[in-house]
Order: sequence, then structure tokens, then C-alpha cells
Amino acid sequence: MTLGPQRRRRRMLRRLAELDRLDARSASVDSSPWRPPSQAMYAVPPVARRRRLTLLPLVVTVGVTAGLLWVRTAATDQIDHVASLIPVSDARPPLAADATLARLAPQPISPGGSSGFTFMMENDLGAAAYDPCRPLHLVVNGEAAPAGADTILRDALAMVAPAAGLHVVVDGPTDERAQEKRPVVDRGRYGNRWSPALIAWTTPASDPRLDGATAGIGGSQAMTDATGRLRNVTGMVHLDGPDFTQMLTRPEGRTEAVAVVAHELVHLFGLGHVEDDGQLMGARYEGQAGLGDGDRRGLARLAAAPCARGV
Repeated sequence: MTLGPQRRRRRMLRRLAELDRLDARSASVDSSPWRPPSQAMYAVPPVARRRRLTLLPLVVTVGVTAGLLWVRTAATDQIDHVASLIPVSDARPPLAADATLARLAPQPISPGGSSGFTFMMENDLGAAAYDPCRPLHLVVNGEAAPAGADTILRDALAMVAPAAGLHVVVDGPTDERAQEKRPVVDRGRYGNRWSPALIAWTTPASDPRLDGATAGIGGSQAMTDATGRLRNVTGMVHLDGPDFTQMLTRPEGRTEAVAVVAHELVHLFGLGHVEDDGQLMGARYEGQAGLGDGDRRGLARLAAAPCARGV
């Protein structure tokens, strides 16, 4: 999720100045075709919102699937979400000991209607979702965490986990740092199981995707079960600690911080962006303090996934 207008404007001005210098230099020495500017340029200020630049599509690693795989990456989306498919050749751990035959949290009630949400990844059997019949385990790296990070995460989870119908367990701290590619099974660190989802308070130096106005990135890695259904098995949320530290100095900063973390958690659960600033899953933070009806519809759809005994 991207941040507010003042910060976006400052970064845009700096980038425009850089582009002016490059244009002046290239006019005399370079006649090669124009190439898109860096990702940070896509944090468009409010005055230019109706003229958003087109992004390159999100690259997704695709394994062998049953049916047609769709990955949600709208052309105007800020890239703060990731999704990938685990190749079928990768070694899979045994069924988790805490997997059950019944869902662990109540099935959320969906508001009336059928719009206002998108999925991160889906095929002709449905969207990629976590198993509602086992806990979703999280670990936290607080290396660059702002003051009060634990309560911000707790409040964000309290907002979105019940609407997702998931029983979320925070296992505790980890020494695993943010990285673009992480092992789906890390036996040396977590044992012979799917890696728990990683919540990493980090910096743009560790994850360059956080450069610019992007305060967080979230998403999951999925596999196909024996029926061809997509199953999320692990994921990550990377949060820009210095950005949050600055955010929390503002009068409404804590509300914004909880909303941004909740937004990235919903990416982790499986929802993508929508072009509706009234939903938490709007690509840009415009004061959305909680879930909209479209967010709740999408999360309820994800929560309806059957138990995943084969994963």
C-alpha cells in the first residue's frame, strides 16, 4: 500500500528532477528507445491519479497446474503484492500435526452482493486460499520495527483474521530476514513443515521493492493439491520500518499504520487490489480505516475453501 500525498509529492519531484537530468544527457548521446522509469515513479500523487502510468505485469513463477491459472495484476496496480506457484518437483513436508477435519474459526458471513474484490491467484477451480482447518502460523522479525509494532500487528490481525475465517497463531520472533525469495520449507530453522508466514519489519535496503512510497508488500506461495485446487501454504509481509516510524508521528498515524498492515495481511490471505478507495484493498491509502463490504465478500469466498488434507 502506498502512503499519503505529501510524501508521494516529494518523491515525485525528486524523480522528475532525475528524469530531467537524464533526458538532457540522453538528448546528446543516446537515441535508444524510451524505457519505463523505476518502480517508485508509480506512486502517483493525487493530482495525477487519473493519468496513472502503466506498470509492467507481475512476474509469477508457474509450475504444473490443473486448469487455467489466473494471476491478478491489474495494469494500474501499485506493486505491493506478490504471488507464486511452487513447482510440483519441490519436496513437500508431511501433513501438519495440527491439521484437523473441521474448520477452526467460524465461517464469516458475507455481505450481500458479488463485487468489490479480486483474488491474487486463481484457476478454474477457484482462488488460492489457506486451509481453514489448520492454524496459519506467523513468525515476526522485528529488526527494523517501530515502537509499538507488536500491538499494531495484533490490532491488524484482530481486524482481518475473523473476516478471513482463519485461526492465526503468532509463533514468536525469528532471525529470518526479509528476502525476495524464501524457502517454502526451511528445515534448519522451522523443522519439516511448511515455513510459517514471515512478518518482517525491514528497510528498502533489504527489500528494494519498498523503495518510494510503498510502505508494505504482502503475498503467498501456493501449490496445487491432488484435485488441482490452489492452496496457499506460506507467505510473507514485508513492512518498511522507517516509513512506519515516520507515520506514527502524525496525529492519525497509528490508525494509518494498522490499516496498512491489515492491507498487506489481506494480500497474504489471498485478495488483490480493487479500484475502489472505499475498500481496504484499494491500492492507495486514502483513509480506509477498516474492511469494506467488498473486502468482506472476497475474504468470505476465500474462507469457503474445503479442508486441505492432501497438503
